[in-house]
Amino acid sequence: MKKSILVALMALSATFANHGYTAEEHSHGHDSHGSVATQTGLSLNNGERWEMDDHTRTMSQMMQQTFFAADHSTLGGLNAAGTALEQQMEKLITGCTMTGEAHEQLHVFLNEHVPTINALAKADDYASARENAIRLKGQMETYQKHFK
Repeated sequence: MKKSILVALMALSATFANHGYTAEEHSHGHDSHGSVATQTGLSLNNGERWEMDDHTRTMSQMMQQTFFAADHSTLGGLNAAGTALEQQMEKLITGCTMTGEAHEQLHVFLNEHVPTINALAKADDYASARENAIRLKGQMETYQKHFK
């Protein structure tokens, strides 16, 4: 399953290739499902939030802390936040032990979230960095509504 996350994310973001991520490095024995989910496929678990594994939950909390503690008043501050979030996302993906539908729903979320993080890290003007920061804030709110 991790392989399918990375295949989807690589298709959505050239940044992964630039950082040397490969699907083989992160497969860890999970099967590929061969499909890329879209944000519109994000759903609840019979009206409840999806249960995350401890690692994913911890890394998600760390990423939120990084984002909200960042200097949002400058391009450099937003780029630095994006770079830190990219590194934390790599740790989230490599340490994830989730399986099943909760993991598939995480794929749906990450298909939009990772490219936004990468765009924040690489933004070359404050306006686009700010747009991506606003997008990330909304995505983090979506995460809170769908995952625990």
